[in-house]
Amino acid sequence: MNNPNKVAVIGNWLIKSDRKSVYAIISDWERFPEYFPKIARSVNIIHREGNTLTSDTDAASFGKLFPTVKIRVVAELLPDNGYRCSTHNITFNTSGEEQLLLFDDPAGTRIEYTYFVTVKNKLFRPLFTWLTNTFGLPYWKRCFVDRLEILTNAMKTAIKPLHRIMRNYEKR
Repeated sequence: MNNPNKVAVIGNWLIKSDRKSVYAIISDWERFPEYFPKIARSVNIIHREGNTLTSDTDAASFGKLFPTVKIRVVAELLPDNGYRCSTHNITFNTSGEEQLLLFDDPAGTRIEYTYFVTVKNKLFRPLFTWLTNTFGLPYWKRCFVDRLEILTNAMKTAIKPLHRIMRNYEKR
């Protein structure tokens, strides 16, 4: 990363859920406002072709103390492995390259998150970096990663009785 206009945002977390369950949730972009209401206020898929989609999203980047931002996202879903996307934050006039990759771990799923944001206004860049590291990433971890673990565990609990029913049905 040699571009002085780019700011790196990096996160690495472990959640106690299997990778396929995690991917099932993070690939369901239309339901992000339901799954992650503190981050995604609204998602409007404007184009979809295969594993590529374009959306207009209203998001809370730094928490409820900051205004909702409008973001255009062009994402490539990586089946069972995460996603990569290009973003254009219309509110702050920034652009970025984001990826969220999933890896199997003996304790669950490792999430590696990388976001390179281009901030052209050099006076705003240090403030943006500080806001992102101080508020944005911890807020995102609480409202996305922690919630993801809750959602995947809830899915397991809801699905188990169905599996038992199906096993009993198949024995007949």
